Amino acid sequence: MSPLPAEPRPIGELVDVGGYRLQLACQGEGSPTVVMEAAIGETGLIWSRVQPAVARLTRTCVYDRAGLGWSDASPRPRTAAVMVEELHHLLARAEVPGPYVLVGHSLGGLLVRLYAVRYPQEVAGLVLVDSAHEDQYRRAPTEIGEVVPQFEDQGRQQLEGLKALIISGSLDVGMLPIPPGLPPVAADTFRALVAASPKHVETLLAEQRAVQAIHAELAAAGITSLGDLPLIVLSHGQPMAMPGLPDAVNQAYEQLWQELQAELAGLSSRGRLVVAHDSGHYIQLERPGLVIDAIGEVVAAGRTSQDRTHLG
Repeated sequence: MSPLPAEPRPIGELVDVGGYRLQLACQGEGSPTVVMEAAIGETGLIWSRVQPAVARLTRTCVYDRAGLGWSDASPRPRTAAVMVEELHHLLARAEVPGPYVLVGHSLGGLLVRLYAVRYPQEVAGLVLVDSAHEDQYRRAPTEIGEVVPQFEDQGRQQLEGLKALIISGSLDVGMLPIPPGLPPVAADTFRALVAASPKHVETLLAEQRAVQAIHAELAAAGITSLGDLPLIVLSHGQPMAMPGLPDAVNQAYEQLWQELQAELAGLSSRGRLVVAHDSGHYIQLERPGLVIDAIGEVVAAGRTSQDRTHLG
């Protein structure tokens, strides 16, 4: 069994957002500021292949949602509205200047869209990286709706088992799963963070339990247009499949996913869809250059808008 590592030092700063602290790590200089939002249960480390390159273009920040990574757990419920408000407070308390180009992966894509409609004056553009969509379950084939609760239940059982191993100190750190393509240093750091206390796993469980409610929140928000906001939507090109389902059902769900990505791109008159043909869900790890280029394009568009505002 691999020995449990000590909790690594934060890569950024811990910022008080009202009695609890969130970890924020920024690099580079310039405007607009790029802020990256991770998927469910992920930390700012997931952007390790993207942030350094983008930081050569402009100020670039990653953070850990409350309870994940180095961030303190939050006493507030894990709703989309709360998460967005916490990010808003974090950027204000840390005096990170706007406007922001928000980059959201998977669940993070839902959160940055809600941020854009809650605080439109602060947002200069969006990049959605294989983003979740509020209708992905409602419009999915019936078989998907029937099997998803089973997968969720299995996932919860595995996480409860992982939590027990962490509490008992008997976890084999080398067995912790990480997304493919995460750089070795970031992977070791992530494993050490998860193993240091049950906090991260407890928060991941809370986020998973909240997923359906978060999708309902976004549906209720009724985001039908982002106007002319600069927007690039990146979608995976390698089909994803749920084990145990017929090929036809998986193919139908894959087709729906691509349709939903196109719909996201259609939210803005300046929206554009890019399919990462040789990438799965973690495009920022498998094809980081595509993500870096998309962010650079939206940053440039945001700067042009800023220049026009100053001239006006």
